[in-house]
Amino acid sequence: MRISTFFTWFWILYIPFSILFYDLVNDYVDEVMTLILAAFTLTKLNKRSSSKAQKEIVVYVVLVALYFAYSLSLKINSTNAILLDIQQQVRPYIVFYCTYLLAPIFKRWQKNLMIVILGACLVLYVALGFIGSSVSTYGLETPVIGQASLMLAMLFLFCYGDRGENRWVALLIVAVGLLSGKSKVYGEILAFIGVFFFLKNKLNIKSAKSVLQLVALAVIIIFFTWTKFNAYYVEGLSKDEVGQMNARPASYTVAGDIILKDYVPFGSGYASFATNAAAVHYSPLYYKYKLDEVWGLSPDNPMFLADAYYPTLAQFGLVGIFFFLWFWVRRYKEVASKKERVYYKIGLMCILALALESTADTSYLSGKGMGYFMLLAMCIRAGENDIKKRRRIVIVNRDVVRKEHASISNADENTSH
Repeated sequence: MRISTFFTWFWILYIPFSILFYDLVNDYVDEVMTLILAAFTLTKLNKRSSSKAQKEIVVYVVLVALYFAYSLSLKINSTNAILLDIQQQVRPYIVFYCTYLLAPIFKRWQKNLMIVILGACLVLYVALGFIGSSVSTYGLETPVIGQASLMLAMLFLFCYGDRGENRWVALLIVAVGLLSGKSKVYGEILAFIGVFFFLKNKLNIKSAKSVLQLVALAVIIIFFTWTKFNAYYVEGLSKDEVGQMNARPASYTVAGDIILKDYVPFGSGYASFATNAAAVHYSPLYYKYKLDEVWGLSPDNPMFLADAYYPTLAQFGLVGIFFFLWFWVRRYKEVASKKERVYYKIGLMCILALALESTADTSYLSGKGMGYFMLLAMCIRAGENDIKKRRRIVIVNRDVVRKEHASISNADENTSH
């Protein structure tokens, strides 16, 4: 199967089954799709691989192995719990690196097919929600509408560009997310408008103008999401004792203690804090920090235990945070190196979306976040593929010219004889 054909159908299956209608399908659909992507990549490595990415993958595998050994030595949670957590922690990076290595280039009909089918799925989801059909646990009041609409809008812009009316069509798609009524979706929509409608040049952290633009965007997002922001990160963190806090502020507070005080510099290890594995195999750290007394974090009610991504970094400590930032700095530099404005903006929006969602969601580690990693990798490699395509055209044209010159020379020689 061609790489472009594989990714065409991967996207067509991904958004409906890993995001929109996830509650109606098997819980392991994300894992199955990740395994299929990894297996397909192994069969295509020799065709379009990247030596730079392969070296980075080796570094990542070594880090996972070292943290696995470290987690076993700490013995905070069981081996089964650690293996479960590793499987979930590596998924986004598998998706990113596989897409990066394969670098799909879609044909026009493949782009049209993806957008038409995925657009129809989004409309179907909303229509079913309005008539009262149970398409998810929360009906229309669910962040998956925002996540699916944002992802579809960015895929649309990737396929057709962000010039002219395309931006307005994409904004209309993104606006469907307003039906969810979720604060983080509002934040993502505001970020989308800021990036695609007001950002004229690439951000430069050394530039005062770029810093002011980022600050202004942050202020606007906080203004429109103030109720939740205040509840979790202002008043929520002002309590004197962890036991008096809500689940999310309590998780952030204890994560800080783990990173900066008790488990320096490598953190508490896999399956120990704020992850699904730490909920399924209830982590002893929750007793140690008295988080078992907080509603939503107890063994009999762990519904908010894996409620945000950033607290999970406590598992990897200062060293893990360094490599986490190293990964994302490299990604931003790669996106910023692209001359094509649309690839830069989509890549930047993927980074911003993951950054926003990680404050109050674990999409980073779930199937809902896979699309951001795929789009980011596609944008990074898309520019490279365009350059390679132009180089091949130049080489072919040179060969044609040389052959024509050779033919003319031979004809001249034959004429002279």
